[in-house]
Amino acid sequence: MFIASALLGVAIGYFITLVYQPNLIPPALRIGGLNRPATVLLLGVDIVYVKGRRSLHSDHNAFNGRSDTILLARFNPLSNQFSVLSIPRDTACDIPGYGRQKINGANALGGPQLACRTVQDLTGIPIDHYVVLNVHGLVDLVDALGGIQVQVPKRMRYHDYSAKLDINLNPGPSLLDGKAAMGFVRFRHDALGDIGRVQRQELFMRAVMDKAISPVTWAKAPDLLRIAQSYIKTDMNVTQMMQILNFVRAVPKDGQQMVMLPGNFSGSGDWAVDEEALRKVVASMLGRPAAAAVRSQIRVSIENASSSPGLGRKLARYLSRFGYQIMAVDSKSDTYMGPIAASKIIAEMANPADAKQLQTDLRQRGEIVNASLGDIQSAITLVAGDDLIPLVEATTWRGAQHPRR
Repeated sequence: MFIASALLGVAIGYFITLVYQPNLIPPALRIGGLNRPATVLLLGVDIVYVKGRRSLHSDHNAFNGRSDTILLARFNPLSNQFSVLSIPRDTACDIPGYGRQKINGANALGGPQLACRTVQDLTGIPIDHYVVLNVHGLVDLVDALGGIQVQVPKRMRYHDYSAKLDINLNPGPSLLDGKAAMGFVRFRHDALGDIGRVQRQELFMRAVMDKAISPVTWAKAPDLLRIAQSYIKTDMNVTQMMQILNFVRAVPKDGQQMVMLPGNFSGSGDWAVDEEALRKVVASMLGRPAAAAVRSQIRVSIENASSSPGLGRKLARYLSRFGYQIMAVDSKSDTYMGPIAASKIIAEMANPADAKQLQTDLRQRGEIVNASLGDIQSAITLVAGDDLIPLVEATTWRGAQHPRR
C-alpha cells in the first residue's frame, strides 16, 4: 500500500520553501503565480513487483501500480482557495472500458489518463493535469526534512511482511523519521480501515506543509529537489508546477479545504458514494458554496478534549436546544489529545457555512477546520476545549434533550 499524500505534502512543502528562498531557484524558473483555476489529480501508486532471476523484487521506477491514494486538488486563484478531495482506494465506481470495480485499479489498467477519466466521470470536475508519485522516496524525503511532528491518535502495531515494514507507534506527540512516517500513513488495521488511513493522511500532509515553510527547511531544498525528481511523473512542465505551488504558499488556512469523498461502507466492504453529499462537495470545490443548512439537518458529534470530564454531555444538551442532531458524545478526542485550550469545529463535508453557524451558536468560540478528521457519519465534529467550559456552566438546562451515548 502506498500513501501519496505523504509524498504530496513533502513535494508541495519543498517547492514552497523554494519560493521563500528564491536565490535557490535558477532565474529561468522564477515565475509568477497561478492566474486561472486548475484541477490536478494526484495518484500514489502501490509497490510494483517484477520477476527476477530467483524471486520477485520491487521496481523502484514503476508508476503503473494500483493507486493506493487518490487526491483531486482544485486550485482557485479567483477566490484564493484550494481544495483537496481524498478518494478512498476501495471506492466502487465505473472505470471506462472495464466496468464497475474499485477505483484504485484505473491507473493499473490504463495509466493516469484512464484514472483521470474515471475520477472526472465520478465527480463531474474537469481535470487539467496529473501527478503520479512513487512510494520509494518517502523515507528519504522525510529524513531530509529532519522528521515530521505529528499527534499519533492511537496505538499502531502491525508488521507488513510484503513491504518489509514494521509499524510500531504509541499515541501522543511524536517526531516521525522516514520509516515511522511510512508506518503512520500506511497503517489501516483499525475499525475504519482505509477511511481511518485517509484521515491520518490529512493530518500528516498538514504537518508536512507546516514544517516545510519553516526557514530551517530552506537550506535542505537542494536535497529535497534531488529526491523528489526521481519519484514523480507528471504531464505538467516546471512552469505550470511552480505557478500552482507559488499560489499554494499564499493561501491562508481558512482558504484551505480537505475533505473525504462522502459515502458509507457497502455490504461488500467497498466505499459506496453518497451522490447527494458529493454534489455539495463538488459545488464547494468549484466555488459555489451552499448556504448553511437548517440546524435540525446538521449532524454533530462531540469529542471532549477539555479538562472538564462532563463537558461533552453538557455541550450536547446545550446544542440540542438549538435543534442540532447530536450523533454521539465521546469522553475524549483521539485526534486532539487534551486538554486543549481552544475548541476545533471540524467541517467534515466541505460545509464551512454549517461550521460558521455552529461557531455563532457557541458565541464565536472554536476554530473552524475544513477537513475530514472527525466522525465520518457527522457533518461537523466539535472537539471541545477549555474555552467552552464557561459557556455551558453559565447555561440553564431546563427542557434540554439528552443525546445518545
